[in-house]
Amino acid sequence: MSKPLDLRFLLSADDVDRLPDTPAEVAVVGRSNVGKSSLLNALANRKQLALVSKTPGRTQLLNCFSLGDGAALID
Repeated sequence: MSKPLDLRFLLSADDVDRLPDTPAEVAVVGRSNVGKSSLLNALANRKQLALVSKTPGRTQLLNCFSLGDGAALID
């Protein structure tokens, strides 16, 4: 098993133009309530890095997380 990703929350943006410039981005997309935020928490081995809700559609902003090497992960 590989080690957890070193994810750190950077910012929440309401528009893609407000995200920081990074050399690489990985976006996690999908339908409401399928586990996108839970996936980020599992990859980082942290329980509340990305907030999780039982109500569909609660994540309404683009949440940007740093991967530590200049790359970003967007939820």
